[in-house]
Amino acid sequence: MKSSRVENSIRNTIYALGTQIISMLMSFIVRTVFIYTLGKNYLGFNGLFSNIFSILSLTELGMGTAIIYSMYKPVAQEDHRKIAALLNLYRTFYRIVGIIVAILGLSLLPFLDYLVSGIQDIPELEIIYLLYLSSSVISYFFAYKKSMLTVYQQDYISSRINLLINFIQGIIQIAILILWHNYILYLLVLTISTFFNNWLNSLYADYKYQYLKEYRSERVDEETKQKIYTDVKVIFVSRISSAIVTSTDNLLISAFVSTIILGLYSNYIMLINVVNTIINRILDSLVGSVGNLIAVESIERVYLIFKRVLFISYWLVAFSSMSFFILANPFITLWIGKSYLLSSGIIFMIALNLFMRLIRNTFIMFNNAFGHFVELKKKNIIEPIINIVASLLFILVFKMGIIGVLLGTFVSNITTNFWFEPYLIFKKCQVSLKEYFKIAANYLLTSIVAGGANVHTL
Repeated sequence: MKSSRVENSIRNTIYALGTQIISMLMSFIVRTVFIYTLGKNYLGFNGLFSNIFSILSLTELGMGTAIIYSMYKPVAQEDHRKIAALLNLYRTFYRIVGIIVAILGLSLLPFLDYLVSGIQDIPELEIIYLLYLSSSVISYFFAYKKSMLTVYQQDYISSRINLLINFIQGIIQIAILILWHNYILYLLVLTISTFFNNWLNSLYADYKYQYLKEYRSERVDEETKQKIYTDVKVIFVSRISSAIVTSTDNLLISAFVSTIILGLYSNYIMLINVVNTIINRILDSLVGSVGNLIAVESIERVYLIFKRVLFISYWLVAFSSMSFFILANPFITLWIGKSYLLSSGIIFMIALNLFMRLIRNTFIMFNNAFGHFVELKKKNIIEPIINIVASLLFILVFKMGIIGVLLGTFVSNITTNFWFEPYLIFKKCQVSLKEYFKIAANYLLTSIVAGGANVHTL
């Protein structure tokens, strides 16, 4: 079991990294062509509408996370009947969510003009929005089967499919931008690609796990269902918290600053997403293995693996954050010119929030695997309150613009997530939180020295 778990983790990580690097290069090429063919006006739409649908996705309530957590034990025990029953529940719920998201999304159509500022009227704004909505809704009718690849530690299959679809999508989008400069067709390709990506993952899950068809009518027992619903109630609070903290930044910038400025900011977010996705892919490839680890191993063994994962994660995050701060503006200048630059103060805040967000990934992964949903409830309520109050204070009172939005995110993070998420894990592993602060202080001091040396050298 141990060797299988290690082999799966390594294989998933290698595939995740390889496919992500290729996808990253393709996305960069597509965005470069996009900027030179369509200009600044359309840049802000992706960030704006993506955040709208992130908020609408709250209707998912966290059911997926709760069900995947419930699958780890029956997978380890090879209880096919219960796995299928859980997936059937997942399927039913996600189809309902897809319909709700479609209805809510359509209800926002009359209010689009209030979310867009500092940009000339675009007649096809409603069509653009509807294409983004279609891409979001389609996912809910197929994506649930990808959970089978996660719990069986087979994420590398999904990586292969993503690579194929993203490559084809990129080639077609580049051709459309160069030949017709047509944003509508560009988005239509995105919608179709989303469908095929989810559909192929679904087909593979059906082929690989034949028992899903045999138990297609299997239902979850009442005790398990009640446990899932209890977890969902708590996870939903977490989802609201996450949406407010991560999804309102673009909305605030678009509404109170400018949608064009949001477009400039989105270029940096593209770079951030590259870093974020690569590191997340590395850690996501471990999710199934961590769930299996906690299901079958001793708490001492779990703590040992946790420290190793934290060590690797920390240095990846520290290196990536410092590299972004040092290289972001020179890269933007070489890529598309100085007219697309933001100030160094904004870059520092983006890099700082990148560090604070990514360093949480290890804690989030282990807390989810431990099932610490109820324990996180209070934190998840407090965090968004601090975030929204601080952001509005910095924007409206101190007139700090984008920096105010980013500073509000940092304040909410440092006062809640930074200490509470580690606390739950160290408590579960029967280790004092002082040990975490010692580890964090040691890592942070080394990072500051190394980062300062690099900046001085430049």
